[in-house]
Amino acid sequence: MRLTQLIQRPPRHPKPLLTAGVAVLCAASFTLGLATSQGNAQQVQAATTPATPQTATTGCPQADPKLWPFGVVCGRDFNVPSPPESPSLVPTITTKTTTRIWGTDPFQQAVSVTQHLFPAALPSTVNTPTTPATAADRSWGLTLVTPDDPLVGISATPLIHFPDAAPILFVTKDGIPKVTLDEIKRMGVTGIVRANKIDTFLVGAAANPAVKAQLSAIGMKFVEVTGKDVFELSNNVDKLYGRISNPDEGVPQMETSASTGGNGAENVLIGSADGKDWQFILPATHWASHMPSGLLWVHRNSIPAATVDALKRRNGRALIYVFGAAPQVSASVIKQLNQYGSVTRIDADDAVAFNTPPTSTPENTALAFSKMWDPTGMVGWNIVGPGHGFTLVNINNWQGAVVSAPLSHLGFHAPLLLTDSSTTLPSFLEGYFTSVAPTFLTTPADGPYNMTFLVGDWKSLSWPLQAHIDNISEMANRRVWIQTTGGRYSDSGQP
Repeated sequence: MRLTQLIQRPPRHPKPLLTAGVAVLCAASFTLGLATSQGNAQQVQAATTPATPQTATTGCPQADPKLWPFGVVCGRDFNVPSPPESPSLVPTITTKTTTRIWGTDPFQQAVSVTQHLFPAALPSTVNTPTTPATAADRSWGLTLVTPDDPLVGISATPLIHFPDAAPILFVTKDGIPKVTLDEIKRMGVTGIVRANKIDTFLVGAAANPAVKAQLSAIGMKFVEVTGKDVFELSNNVDKLYGRISNPDEGVPQMETSASTGGNGAENVLIGSADGKDWQFILPATHWASHMPSGLLWVHRNSIPAATVDALKRRNGRALIYVFGAAPQVSASVIKQLNQYGSVTRIDADDAVAFNTPPTSTPENTALAFSKMWDPTGMVGWNIVGPGHGFTLVNINNWQGAVVSAPLSHLGFHAPLLLTDSSTTLPSFLEGYFTSVAPTFLTTPADGPYNMTFLVGDWKSLSWPLQAHIDNISEMANRRVWIQTTGGRYSDSGQP
């Protein structure tokens, strides 16, 4: 009505008294008013009329009055489209303090991680060989593995770290599935300059003729990393990454330049390859992607020759971190490992705190690693306060743990936490989330803030669980008398 009146009335001033910017706004208003007055209201109405609701793909929820006090809503009113420049991007579900890394299978989960971390929105020419890692929106390389062998998948994770910047995607023994091939094309990796512009590492069974043929067809360069068993394979990964990252000595080493503050430590992460003992070393996948490290295997009661070979390359300087308690790696193996450097066991025990050693599990070992800090090797996340990221994975989803390792490499640098339930947190993990929840003294705008990535679908980690983590991770006022948990950023040290 007002716009139409503006058209019909003559202006109050005989001459315009407007700046150029205001004149543009009035011109736009005039055009809109003219269109409306001429009967072209259909366009306006189309823009202001709600679209037809989308049908829910999973059916209607139960009419639980505790969840739906005013009636059930079935379906959604709109969907979030992918960016027109990147139509293959898949929108995800986020809350104030959580982000869902969605996937109903390992292939989708891996793609969700790389889509979250690498927009690939800028031309590849922007990502030059001298572009800092923190400025590139594309990865430099890729690591391809198959989703059927946790030992191989875990062994490949050191290749994720710089100077490779090579996140993991899954392929099969018969080739590259479409979901993975489409993502490889979308990412358009720049090539690893320090590795002769190699684009892709093919680890284990991923080094098969079908995969190699598909990569060659699209012009990607690759190198194979294999072995007769996982001990030899992990040794070969260690050799390859060592040559790329530290050609002077041929082993992974903490940065030694003054600009990075590294101390040159030659860290080695070790787990047992027997039974399901590999679950205890899952948190090491995220550390290996975060800092240069070797990742090797032993038996519960012996050390294979290939692992000894890798340790000897450190010339007695290895700082060895063993994941798991005595049932996973025996005391006799610890004594043997001491021949090649110093050994630190990572488990739930503390000889000072506990009279009777507690039972170590993969879940409480992951939490212990999130809290620990060893200044000698600069190993451990040292997270005992707020202002950090976390990655939560169901213990039965080892593929999600492996492919989410780059979440500790970039962005929030989110260490891995594990749960054995899709609907609830273990009591100690519940307490940890509560203890590191952020609180403020003056204003919540001061921060800090936490972010938790939940990896997998609703069956792996449920929506109510995600909502619960969001609730207990929200900012709270420390001055409120009832507020007895949480902390400030200064409560955590810096790893």
